[in-house]
Amino acid sequence: MSAGSLSARTEPLEVSRVPRWLDVSRPRAFSSHLALSAVLVGTVCALIFFVWYPHPYFQAVGAWSVLRILVGVDLVLGPVLTLILFKPGKRGLKFDLCFIACVQLAALVYGVTVIYNERPYVNVFALDRFTVYSYRDIDGEQWKNALAAGRLDAKPWRGPVLVVATKPTDLAGAQRLLDETVFGGKPDIDRRPEFWSRYEEQAAQVVRVQRPLAALRAARPDSAALIAALPARLDRPESSLGFVAMIAKNRDVTMIVDAKTGEPLEVVDVDPWIG
Repeated sequence: MSAGSLSARTEPLEVSRVPRWLDVSRPRAFSSHLALSAVLVGTVCALIFFVWYPHPYFQAVGAWSVLRILVGVDLVLGPVLTLILFKPGKRGLKFDLCFIACVQLAALVYGVTVIYNERPYVNVFALDRFTVYSYRDIDGEQWKNALAAGRLDAKPWRGPVLVVATKPTDLAGAQRLLDETVFGGKPDIDRRPEFWSRYEEQAAQVVRVQRPLAALRAARPDSAALIAALPARLDRPESSLGFVAMIAKNRDVTMIVDAKTGEPLEVVDVDPWIG
């Protein structure tokens, strides 16, 4: 056997090394994980607060209960587990980190899915109040039919679409509605797009039932300062402002409208039921 071939066979084997991204200290791993999680959670929160649940719908609908789980797992639990389990060169470290990532991903997918499905999809004015619904609360088939027929506008990218629900004016239609809701178990007009119209077409219904802003201010002395500041903030005289109740899953709030046109102007966190 030649010296060259012997040398080739006796060359030392390459020593396996820890990947560079794992060859860091425990505090460094924790801080990196925390920063990455903060960027991810911050992006999701921006989407929630500015697109799916713009003011005032986040508090009114009560999405915080689900968001709290998402933030707790992705922003707190994940980095803390990394701080506890991370040790450079530890056997099974890759498995530990993959497990943490899977837990965070599951929480993220669950939270985002629930929050997205429960986002305010439509704000319906019916009789004397606005009511906020998610897509699953309404008849999806009727909604699609109304869009196809051009009776309603599609949901905007930010916040819910505003519509007005109107009862049938003919005797036969009114009787059919009564039979369907009382005896047939169907929802009332506020959850059935077949009875909806574009808000601007039926805003006169809002004008008829709105009440003066001064009445709300007098009935809610604890919120008097907030209410008194509305005319200056909206750049309108108090006499031109009215209010209507708005019902959401978490609480009832007050929709401020133009008393002459019914145009929605602002929503304030004030109890609208003043008797």
